[in-house]
Amino acid sequence: MDFGVRTYSSGIIDGCEYGGLSGFSHKKNDFWPLHIPTHRQKRIIIVGAGVSGIQQATVLIRDKHLNHEDIMVFDALEGYGGVWNKNKYPGCACDVPAMIYTTSYFVNKKWTNFFATQPQIEQYYTDFAHHYNLEKCTQFGTLVQSCIWDEMTFKWRVTVSNKSTGVTEYWLCDYLSQCVGGLDRPKFGTTPGRENFKGTSWHTAHWRDDVDLAGKTVAIIGCGPSAAQVIPEIIDQVDHLTVYMRNPPVCVARNDFQYSRLFRWMCFWVPFFAYFVRQRMNFRMRLNMRAATNMTDENDVMTQASERFLEQEVKDEKLREILKPHSKYYCKRPLRLDNFYSSIVKKNCTVLREPLLQFTERGVLSQDVDTKKPNERAFDVIIFGTGFNVAQYLEHIEIKGVNGIDLQDQWREHPEALYGLATSNFPNMFMCFGPNTATLWSSQQDNWTVQAEFAAKVIRTLDRRAGKEPGRKFAMYPTKKAEREYNDQLQVQQRKFVWAAPECTSYYKNDAGWITYTMPWSYPRFWWMLRNIKWMTVSNLEAELGTPFGLSPRIQ
Repeated sequence: MDFGVRTYSSGIIDGCEYGGLSGFSHKKNDFWPLHIPTHRQKRIIIVGAGVSGIQQATVLIRDKHLNHEDIMVFDALEGYGGVWNKNKYPGCACDVPAMIYTTSYFVNKKWTNFFATQPQIEQYYTDFAHHYNLEKCTQFGTLVQSCIWDEMTFKWRVTVSNKSTGVTEYWLCDYLSQCVGGLDRPKFGTTPGRENFKGTSWHTAHWRDDVDLAGKTVAIIGCGPSAAQVIPEIIDQVDHLTVYMRNPPVCVARNDFQYSRLFRWMCFWVPFFAYFVRQRMNFRMRLNMRAATNMTDENDVMTQASERFLEQEVKDEKLREILKPHSKYYCKRPLRLDNFYSSIVKKNCTVLREPLLQFTERGVLSQDVDTKKPNERAFDVIIFGTGFNVAQYLEHIEIKGVNGIDLQDQWREHPEALYGLATSNFPNMFMCFGPNTATLWSSQQDNWTVQAEFAAKVIRTLDRRAGKEPGRKFAMYPTKKAEREYNDQLQVQQRKFVWAAPECTSYYKNDAGWITYTMPWSYPRFWWMLRNIKWMTVSNLEAELGTPFGLSPRIQ
């Protein structure tokens, strides 16, 4: 069976296609049994065992209100790490300093370099999960297919597919945490006809180690971070590489370096040294990157540095013109790549800015920029470096809330949530790394920790209130008014940043220009916003619409 993308015109994937990319071969069964065994009834189910999922689970364990027996973590992959377990393409690495790309309460003391590679990051988060014994409450090879809110029982009905047994399983939980992440769902671009290609093709997120590229003619579609990291690794293997580029990446030198033996010794043996280094780097990043991402002189300086790097690395003027955006552009954060330019200047590499018309049985049909005529090129392999769908969060899972409302119907125009962690009409459902929670100027992990701590605080509070009122259960979700006001302000506050400019093409926003990925707040501001729960009870709904969260009781 072919689990390739069928929605070729849009380039995004549905739940069955998403599962197919990870080896799941059966569809969801809509039958719901009358009895769910006790071992499949949990207090909370966490969807995703990646970075944010690990943080949500460990925060709950540290909070001590719940224990391992109360928690179940599901992941479609076979190990911890999420995006760092899935993306194993050659050259995969992170452009955030390694010490920052770590969690504040479990700082990694084993980094060897200023920047970390995929295997190192995956190992760190695996160690992180095992340190808190999450293997006791994690089930890998399990694809969450649907999450349905049951208004009679105040529970979530969760349907999952177990890859190893081939069986559909049914679970119940009081609380649900969506920790799927933003860079999880690959998309394939908008060019039609991908199913026509008779050769071999794959997305960088699902790398084919079983295919030998030696001596083959290869095309790479797209030139974002993933493709730009892959190109230097395969250029010397292939017979010829053709790169189809719509928006060239803005690059500067990586300037990576190995930490000294003394530094690594101090991280490991001097108390709080690694934590202090992380906090200092975080402060400097917050200070420098926030100014550089504004439409200011600092951003112009960063843009000019990238232009100088391009001129230094690429001497051919024609190729340099191809690699430079033709219109005025804004530099939100340049890619730190040492070998990208030096790879694409090689004789066996062709870089094209030709518009793609369609995929054919032999390869790719594009439009010549000069003659405007169709031009077909044949390839043995096509690699899609076309990124991920961050504009429509959770579109691959069926999620239904109050009165059966579908999450994607509610988010038809764009996804939005209060603080990026909860959305109206979906009771007791939290998110880590939900809509508009990415930040460029401090540790992303700190934001996820704040969200996870807020969820733990809500769970503890609701459980204690239920304990004081026997026979009652409680559920919460944001009011639509508070959610709307928060997201409107979130968009307004981002107008000063470069990715909001019409000239800047970025996955941070959707086709309509609505920013779906980033937030304008600093970490201290975000922490302050989530320090307390602002409740509103159903009985005085009209009197307290200004408070964000609704509290709804149910008598059992």
